[in-house]
Amino acid sequence: MTLTASLLIFCIGLAASAFLAALQMSLRWSGRGALEALADRKGSPKLRARIDAIVGDLNGHAAAVALPRTIATLLVAVSAVFLVAAMKQADHPGVVSVVVGTLGAGVLLWLLAVVVPQSVSSHAAERTICRWSGLIRAVYVAVAPVRGAVDLLDEIVRRLAGESDIDEDEALEAGLRSVVEEGEGRIDDNAREMIEAVVDFATTTVEQIMTPRTEVTSLEHTDDLDAVMAFLSTAGHSRVPIHRDNLDHVEGILYAKDLLHWLASDEAKGDAQSSFRLSAILRPVTFVPETKTIRELLAELMANRVHIAMVADEYGGTSGLVTIEDIVEEIFGEIRDEYELEDEDTDSVDIDSERRVAVMEARTEIDDANDRLDTIGLELPEHEDYDTVGGFVTVTLGRIPAAGEVLRHEGVLVTVLEAEATRVTKVRIEPVDSGDSAATRTEAARETANEPDRASRESA
Repeated sequence: MTLTASLLIFCIGLAASAFLAALQMSLRWSGRGALEALADRKGSPKLRARIDAIVGDLNGHAAAVALPRTIATLLVAVSAVFLVAAMKQADHPGVVSVVVGTLGAGVLLWLLAVVVPQSVSSHAAERTICRWSGLIRAVYVAVAPVRGAVDLLDEIVRRLAGESDIDEDEALEAGLRSVVEEGEGRIDDNAREMIEAVVDFATTTVEQIMTPRTEVTSLEHTDDLDAVMAFLSTAGHSRVPIHRDNLDHVEGILYAKDLLHWLASDEAKGDAQSSFRLSAILRPVTFVPETKTIRELLAELMANRVHIAMVADEYGGTSGLVTIEDIVEEIFGEIRDEYELEDEDTDSVDIDSERRVAVMEARTEIDDANDRLDTIGLELPEHEDYDTVGGFVTVTLGRIPAAGEVLRHEGVLVTVLEAEATRVTKVRIEPVDSGDSAATRTEAARETANEPDRASRESA
């Protein structure tokens, strides 16, 4: 091969390799939303159609561009060997020509087909794809006959590597989590928590966000008008479950607005107390299982045009109550209305960083508790048998503890500050102090727990 021919093939191959590498990396690194937004701004229907096709299979288009890029790279390597041989005026390339040509081509390829394309794709991936979308689509169609073989090879390698099947939603979820983790320190904490909540939206269950049965307030179906009015005035709820005997038999949902309409009706004129029938103004109750995801729940509530549902366990009993507000709070955080006070936050966690002590409600979720405990170097173990701090204490002890009892577990000391007959309500968490005896700790905790009772007796 002559010097001119070798030089020409080398330059063409190098330029093609660099160009195709930029296209391939741009396809790998581009964002679908950014691509579609840029295509919309361009205002070209043909461009938008091409971008839609590319976005539909970004990895496939990147793999298609990789084939001509590989051919161009091989041309560079081969022509470099012949170029060195021609410069030495040798009839056939020798060992020196092969070594020098390969090394020289490798350095140039690294600079022009790796470094430069990476810079292009990191700063202008979407613009590059839009500008050359026609060529990308043409290459994709041209290599269609061999794409099947490439897909088959990719599947074989994936199976040999032991990688499990990951659907598109799981891949997107993993990608979002990766972006959040990589942006930690640069993304605002509130924004990060919101993104994580949105990612978890498809997997979070009703059981995780519901108000548990023990905290659900309701009315008996036989309650009279005075009792209902007093309850609504005190509780501040606009929707209330109405039960027969107990919460396992919910008859319906009372809407405060429906009660107001009834009070303004002709039926209520005169003796409203005697003419009032609570069952007559109830709305049907919606039951949902604990295992339903909140995404499915939101769709169901919107379809039925209701804001509240009762949660049923696997045995058909009522395990709690869930509202649209609970779903919204799962993403945006606590939302308080005019009836809720600051000290009514049942998930409050008080941290004393200097003493490394935390006081919290026992119903606080383990995940939320650990997020706060991490600031003082503590952590509670997670397990499928419980979801809350109180559940951890009860499951670990194997019984419901009394106020003042102490639990030591994996370097953490948990003191029960408040407890009822059926549950723990408040705990204190701190590091285990080997210098204090269990008896001393227990007695101190009991004194703390009994302080409110002592104060009330003294005031009396």
